[in-house]
Amino acid sequence: MMEKWFWLPDWASDLSLWEDDLISANPEAEHVFVSYGDMVSCLDGMYGLKGLSEATTVVAWGLGALALLKDAKNKPCGQKWILLSPYADFCDEESNWTDQTLTFMARQVRNAAEPTLNAFMEFLENEFGEWQDEWFSAALKMDKNALGDGLNYLVRNKIDSKIEDNGETKVLFGRMNQAVLPSLTLGLKEFLPNAEFKERPKAGHWPPMLML
Repeated sequence: MMEKWFWLPDWASDLSLWEDDLISANPEAEHVFVSYGDMVSCLDGMYGLKGLSEATTVVAWGLGALALLKDAKNKPCGQKWILLSPYADFCDEESNWTDQTLTFMARQVRNAAEPTLNAFMEFLENEFGEWQDEWFSAALKMDKNALGDGLNYLVRNKIDSKIEDNGETKVLFGRMNQAVLPSLTLGLKEFLPNAEFKERPKAGHWPPMLML
C-alpha cells in the first residue's frame, strides 16, 4: 500500500513553496500539502480535516504541530508524526512573544496584515536560505481573518499535560531558529517522553533545512 504523507503548515505559511524539496523525504509516497486556510478551519479538532486520519505520516510545522498535539487523543494507532519546531507554549516566558502582544496582533492583522507579517519577518531575516520574500508574498495573499484566528489559537492553547502517543513521533528543531527558540521545543520533552528529539545544528525555522 502506498504511503500517504500529510503536511500541516505553520502560521501564515504555505508549505507547497518547498514541495519539490520536501517530497524527497519519501519520493514514493503520496503527498498532501494542506493549505493554511483549510488547516485553520479545523484548529479545534485537527482530525476533522478530511483524509488526515488515513495518513501514514503527518509532518506538522509550528502552529500545525500545536494543533495536532492538542488533538492527540484521535491519533490513529501506528500513524507517524514528524513535528517541526513545535512548542508547548508559544508565549512562554522564554519566547519572543507575550499573550498580550499576540492578542493585539490578532486584531491588527484583520485590518492590515503587512505590519504583523513584518513583525514576524524580523525573526526570519537571518535564516539560511532565500525564502523570506516568498514566504511574505504568500502570507499577504491569505485570508486576514484566518491569520487572526491562528494568532488567537496560539494565545489560547498550551500543552500542559503528558500526551499519550499511539505511534512513532520525531521532533526536529534548528539550533539557529530565532522564530521558535530551541528552548521552547525542548520544553515539550516532559509532555512527549517517548518522542525522539533531534537538533539540526545548521538549521533555523525553514522546513527544508529541518527535514533534509
